[in-house]
Amino acid sequence: MRYFVHLAYRGTHYRGWQRQSGDVPTVQQTIERAGSQVQRQSVKVVGCGRTDAGVHASEYYLHFDTPEPIRDNWLFVMNKLLPDDIVLYRVWEVAPTAHVRYDARARTYDYHLHTHPDPFLAVVSSYYELPSLATNRIDAALAVLTGPHDFRAFCLTPDRHNTTTCDLREASLHVEGPGRYRFRFVADRFLRGMIRILVHQLLRVAAGQVTATEIESALVTGERLGIGQARPEGLFLSGVAY
Repeated sequence: MRYFVHLAYRGTHYRGWQRQSGDVPTVQQTIERAGSQVQRQSVKVVGCGRTDAGVHASEYYLHFDTPEPIRDNWLFVMNKLLPDDIVLYRVWEVAPTAHVRYDARARTYDYHLHTHPDPFLAVVSSYYELPSLATNRIDAALAVLTGPHDFRAFCLTPDRHNTTTCDLREASLHVEGPGRYRFRFVADRFLRGMIRILVHQLLRVAAGQVTATEIESALVTGERLGIGQARPEGLFLSGVAY
């Protein structure tokens, strides 16, 4: 039997989603330990995507297989066993061929940043000491990025992907309050490090260090505009469409 689970997690204390060798704290490994305890047998879970160390997910899905139906209070028991920075919202049975990763049609990422120090935002938003954010420059670059493009220039490991083409269906900037901003990216797929590289370059655009024309040229040539990534704590996987 296969089950889907809807969950969320704060990635601050984890080395990303994917399990790693050794006693390295990851979200996947933490859930598998709790699930194995509840099921009284080894449980392996498959996630809808990978998140890096310190990155969060406000909407995430996993699936797992088990030879027997889960207990009626499975969700309750799991949440009691898990740390408070991982919460399972819903569990339901699906077809044996359903897959949380391969069946996803689109994913949404949000990147939160603030330009005034705030101790309450520090773990879920990235602080950048900027006098102001030139949103008009950023909007011009976002317009260039939107659509199906080869994002090789905005990928950490382009040669590890079969293709570096993605359909970026939305790339937008939202003002959340005084000194608070949110980038939103929606695409059929994302490459490794793509969002954090894009945000880094967009902040360089705002500072006048890179132009929208140079962003457009990088999409065509595949050549990086320099090394750098935005910090991880502001990044959220915030939506998965099936």
